[in-house]
Amino acid sequence: MNEQLEQTVFGDLANLEKSLAEDASGDRARALLGYFADVAKSAEAMLATAAATERQLVTQLIEGFHASQRIVRHVWETLHNASLAV
Repeated sequence: MNEQLEQTVFGDLANLEKSLAEDASGDRARALLGYFADVAKSAEAMLATAAATERQLVTQLIEGFHASQRIVRHVWETLHNASLAV
């Protein structure tokens, strides 16, 4: 990964952590979880019409969206020492 891209990724992660740290109610975290769930469902719908060569990419996108949900939930729960009710 080149240095500029690396700085962008780390900056985005820092902003996400700051946003989740300020989110005592969990509303932002739940909104993010909902967004990732929606885009994963949209990608799952694409699987039905995707060509064989596209299926692997779409599957990886779905896995990435699910991983993003796990990350957001874990970070919020760690920062707030509580379970995020969804």
